[in-house]
Amino acid sequence: MAFLLAASLIVFITAATGHMFKASGNEAPIDLQPREYDISGTTIVLDPGHGGKDPGATSVSGITEDEIVYGLASQLKEELERHGAEVLLTREQDTFASLDARKVEGDLFISLHSDAMDDPSVTGFTTYYTYPHQKEFAETLNNALDARSYFRNRGVHSMNYQVTWQLDYPAVLVELGYLSNELDDRILLTSHYQELMVQGLTDGIVEYLK
Repeated sequence: MAFLLAASLIVFITAATGHMFKASGNEAPIDLQPREYDISGTTIVLDPGHGGKDPGATSVSGITEDEIVYGLASQLKEELERHGAEVLLTREQDTFASLDARKVEGDLFISLHSDAMDDPSVTGFTTYYTYPHQKEFAETLNNALDARSYFRNRGVHSMNYQVTWQLDYPAVLVELGYLSNELDDRILLTSHYQELMVQGLTDGIVEYLK
């Protein structure tokens, strides 16, 4: 009960003051000002993890990973298209796509996830890549998310996830938070925080394309 009250208080303070403190103690300002970019001619593949018969992790509040990341991918698609990009989704809502089917050609690839752990104290976001030529995109995206996220930045790591190793162009997998952590879960489900993540991902894409 005490934790629930603390989590609610943090969300309330965030909404009321426009500021949030990360686990490091550093203030994370909330920037919701729209930015204008031109990324015409770029094809971006968004991969909402899991889906259909594979719901992925279940959050503390009961919302499944596939629901969360599909909703965020849809918002990101709309934002990127507003800036001129062609955006492809690897699956439709409530449908399953095999890992092989997620091999879609484009210029940039982002797989979106929100994991769960046995240890509910684990929190934060993480960015993964496979090949050395994908590392710069992963680092740029991770830095852009760090500028907007409330969560601990767990860094950039190399990992042989199929969705990244089966592609020969810049591809990353982003764990946006841990649904097994009550605070991560509550914040990930807010439209306010999802908008921040959409803007962070957009910023990272644009910065990389420069």
